[in-house]
Amino acid sequence: MKVIVIDDENLALESMVRMLQRFDVEVAGTFQDPREALKHHESLGAEVAFMDIEMPEMNGLELASRLQSVNPELHIVFVTAYEQYAIEAFEMAAVDYLLKPIQLKRLDITLKRLQAMRPGSGRESREQSVTKLRLFHHMSFLDSQGGSLEIPWRTTKAKELFAYMIHLGDRTPNKDELLDRIWPDVHIEKAVTLLHTTIYQIRQTLKNACIPLRIEYKEGRYCLDLASGMQVDTRMWEMAVREAANEGNPEKMHHLLLTEYRGDYLETEGYLWAESERERLRALWLEHALKNASQMETSALFSNAISLHQQIQERFPEIEESYFGLMRLFDKLGNTSEVQHQYANLTRMLAADFGMHPDESITKWFDDWNDRKSS
Repeated sequence: MKVIVIDDENLALESMVRMLQRFDVEVAGTFQDPREALKHHESLGAEVAFMDIEMPEMNGLELASRLQSVNPELHIVFVTAYEQYAIEAFEMAAVDYLLKPIQLKRLDITLKRLQAMRPGSGRESREQSVTKLRLFHHMSFLDSQGGSLEIPWRTTKAKELFAYMIHLGDRTPNKDELLDRIWPDVHIEKAVTLLHTTIYQIRQTLKNACIPLRIEYKEGRYCLDLASGMQVDTRMWEMAVREAANEGNPEKMHHLLLTEYRGDYLETEGYLWAESERERLRALWLEHALKNASQMETSALFSNAISLHQQIQERFPEIEESYFGLMRLFDKLGNTSEVQHQYANLTRMLAADFGMHPDESITKWFDDWNDRKSS
């Protein structure tokens, strides 16, 4: 095992090195200045960084985040003289934390934990099996067999920050944008610490779940790398919808509308920043759903048309066309009670929500239908 040690106090640094060497651990480098560690650590090929939390210029929480932006596989062990930092270390999902003065038995436990996490457990094949990120309805992952993988996020903010970075797509946010979006009401110094902590949490969560995504930090901006082939369901769905429309393929479109659109964009998460995208995708769904229902009705595929109108009515109860469409379809199927039921529902909804009556064309159709049934 190859490690680096970072501590601004020389005596503490030398003590840690001696203790690690007693366990035959290779110490590839030592640093008293966190900035020097940032410059040189990558070339040393270390698997683990033992670092003090309380250091001048840059504390260990920020340093850990920046080190992992370069090397996401780097394990972090925090070393501190203050037990209060233990909570923050665990919040960051660090491998472990050690309290000064360090006891050999306690260090042995940490090293055994690190040894158990080393490559060779079949992680690579599992990592490749996670192939799809789903954002319709709620955020989850799918493996190559279609099985759902729910991620145990360390905090709600870690989940939200990850979702926001996916939401941005190819756009790379800077620190200020992330602070404004995720911690708008938190004091700037505390928010910066929370940002570094949360980025670290995300990296550890993805790594522990064998998900092949990486967060990188370059030139003051954060980048979530999707180049590994990870698919995002909302982007795939929108592309497929446009292809089906261009091809004039109503069967494919029907499947996309009823099956692939599992729910609104991040519907259950409640993120304010997601509302505009949620409404855009809802509007796109509605546009094609109305067209496809009409196509299905014209082709006498009444069951398909009914399914779509029922979905439209559930998602957009204010849309009169869904009630009228169902009235026409149930009439063609000879279901008199459902025609009356749909008209009654439409009348009740418009009166309660808008103080209005159904459109004149719908009322005329219903009156004519009643006349035909009465004669």
